Amino acid sequence: MAGLFRLSHRLWVFGAGAFLVASLSVLDMFLPRPWDGVVLALDRELLLVKAVVPGTGGAEAGLRPGDRIVGVARSIVRSPGEVARLLAAQREGATVPYLVLREGSLVEVPVRLSARRLSTPLFVYAAFTGFFFFAVGLFVVVARPEDAPAAPSRVFFILSTLFMVFLVCRLRPASYSFFDGLVLTTGTLSLLALPAAFLHFFLVFPRRQEFSFTEAPTGFVRAVQDFINTSPHLFTVLYALPPATYAVSSLGARVFGWKLRFFAGAPVASWVLLGDYLVLGVLALLRSLLRAEEARERRQMATVFAGTAIGVVPFILLAVILPAISDTEQTLALAVVSFVAIPVAFAYAIVRFQLLDVRVVIRRSLLYTLTTATLTALYALALAAANALARHQGLVESRYFPLLFALMVVALFDPLRRRIQGPVDRFFFRDMVDARRAVEELSEALTREFSLPRLDQWLTGRLREIMKLSWVVLYRGEGRGFVTSAHNPGMPEVLPAGCALVGELRRLAQPVRLGQLEGLALLDQESASFLARARQLEAKLLAPLVASGELYGFLVVGPKLSEDELSREEEQLLRTVANQGAVGLENARFLREHTRQMELEKELEVARQVQFSLIPEQIQAPAPWRVAARCVPAYQVGGDFYDVLPTPQSSCQALVLGDVAGKSVAGAMLMVAAREALRSAALEAKSPAALLAAANARLYRRERRVTLAVTYLLLCPEGQVVYCLAGQPAPLLRRRDGSLVELPLPGMRLPLGALANAQWEELRLHLDPGDLLFLYSDGLPDARSRDGEPLGEQRLKELLAQAPREADGVVEHVIRFVSEFSGDGQAFDDVTVMAVTWKEGL
Repeated sequence: MAGLFRLSHRLWVFGAGAFLVASLSVLDMFLPRPWDGVVLALDRELLLVKAVVPGTGGAEAGLRPGDRIVGVARSIVRSPGEVARLLAAQREGATVPYLVLREGSLVEVPVRLSARRLSTPLFVYAAFTGFFFFAVGLFVVVARPEDAPAAPSRVFFILSTLFMVFLVCRLRPASYSFFDGLVLTTGTLSLLALPAAFLHFFLVFPRRQEFSFTEAPTGFVRAVQDFINTSPHLFTVLYALPPATYAVSSLGARVFGWKLRFFAGAPVASWVLLGDYLVLGVLALLRSLLRAEEARERRQMATVFAGTAIGVVPFILLAVILPAISDTEQTLALAVVSFVAIPVAFAYAIVRFQLLDVRVVIRRSLLYTLTTATLTALYALALAAANALARHQGLVESRYFPLLFALMVVALFDPLRRRIQGPVDRFFFRDMVDARRAVEELSEALTREFSLPRLDQWLTGRLREIMKLSWVVLYRGEGRGFVTSAHNPGMPEVLPAGCALVGELRRLAQPVRLGQLEGLALLDQESASFLARARQLEAKLLAPLVASGELYGFLVVGPKLSEDELSREEEQLLRTVANQGAVGLENARFLREHTRQMELEKELEVARQVQFSLIPEQIQAPAPWRVAARCVPAYQVGGDFYDVLPTPQSSCQALVLGDVAGKSVAGAMLMVAAREALRSAALEAKSPAALLAAANARLYRRERRVTLAVTYLLLCPEGQVVYCLAGQPAPLLRRRDGSLVELPLPGMRLPLGALANAQWEELRLHLDPGDLLFLYSDGLPDARSRDGEPLGEQRLKELLAQAPREADGVVEHVIRFVSEFSGDGQAFDDVTVMAVTWKEGL
């Protein structure tokens, strides 16, 4: 029933309105009312007797065709409404005088009124056929809610609805009441639209037909051919022609005095046009049958053609040709008898050959139709009982009672039918109900599973058992491709992730039949070979496993063991499994990546401990020097470091602050190499400049160059300092009086490893007692706040001016400020600082 609510409003209103009118027409035939047995002619306003039902009061009184009713119950009447009002005031069994005009003379005859009943078995049969056809059309359109408005399923529903209205309303015996006139008018309108709908359906079923009159049409012929094959206005013309024929015939009769022949309430011209449309529709169906290529489609078309021919050919002969020749309506009953073959043929083709791809829905729906028919019969019995009770209570005399009672029946019908539908499903469709329940359990298990082998087993073995499939293959995303599982009947082992087939599955994100992907074989060889192999193994469809917009894998589904086609409901079950399987694969990948992340974090923690074991926690400087330093990597490990280097001058201490180009693990690995290069060069170098040149020679490689920014500091007695800069910012000097200056920069300050042959300059500085020298890497001024604002050189100077006097206090003050400044966000770069003070005499 979910598909019913997804139909367009116009289609829903059309179907519901037609069903309501037809249902009320049938119910009205059961409601008791005083009746004279008269059937009026087409022009009801003339009150001309067309026929009199045998056994009724009118027949007993001698009323006959051709009589014109002038008065009823001693009152002159001029319209069917006045007759209906006068008869409503009478009781069943009463004898009422009728004044009739017969052969130019007025005659009064007493007519005994009886309860109205179904006049002929033809109407009962026609009503059953019409509702059966409507049921088939309704189930088709409900099973295909996503189809376009002009799809064959929509046209078929319109066709079946018009057939129902024509059979139930047009073949209803005419009488006096306004409701009778409304129903008969509705039936006439359906007769005008029915032939066009019939031809329309067979022109688009199973797909829109194309006609070619010549190999190379030109001019007018080409225009006509293009109009028939491509123009949407073709069907507008087809639908406009029958009402135009009716209108021209009626206008000619009124204006020009044409003598029209009527048959069953419609001009013979309309019936002839109906026959022409029916013949063209049958020929179009025959053409589709002869051009069908697939065996399954040929069986579908042959079944429909046989039933349509059985239903239409006798109708054309008995309802069009013979009446046009003999001017008789006696053959109409036999013509309508054959009509039931049409809905029966469609129903059989749907059940047996999955016509319009609604096999399961129709199988279940056929049973629902029987349930509906049973409920209708029960309601009819309840209606009869209620009428009998109402007659004794006097309620039946109210003019509103029939309408209110009919509306109450309609309101209660659908809720009761839906309540019965659940037990019907469980009793008659146990296999599908069990499969749906098993798929729900499978889907729940998939979302809780994290093991890839068990997911593979669930998605292949278990799914194959539930849906009775020959084989199912799972392809999982691994690296740059999709790898098949161990349960492989011969499919390719790997499908590259960049092929067109993978991109299309990612885009569709829902099960797709193999035939819909054939065009991808033209785009790349990988897709072509994969689809060719799948076709050889009779694969039916591919179900992508997509979660959060990412394709984690896909299922290749083989044929069913029964060799039946996969139904739409089974495709929906596969889609559910695929969605949940994608969640399971997503969870498994998340767990695997989380496990790797935890292992990596453990490894990084070990690397961090190793790296910081290479960096001295405290620097023991010769008195009266005081040195403090801190290194804070942006990640767990980094490329910054500081160290104490060997020096040939025993009275001095060599310090270095380095920054390798790189962060995290890569930077840490380069940092170890750079540190070893500096320490090796320090063992042989006689001066700071020579040390940097030797380290540069070790670090410079054309293939894999290591770039190292270095501040070298040599602390000597009496406050003497020698420093070299290679790519690092200029150190800051804070004098004892609080003044702050930048140390002079050398002319050459490229980082080590930038050039093969480079020389660095040694600069000298004298510190007075209480002075403080501050060294730092470029990560300090580049530190970012929460808003992305850099710390900057000016803020750094202000920070240093406010820092404590002791070296330890300065380092702690700067690091704490940077931490607060950056907040909880990811650090932009490694930060390394070093503070040096000269304490002699203090």
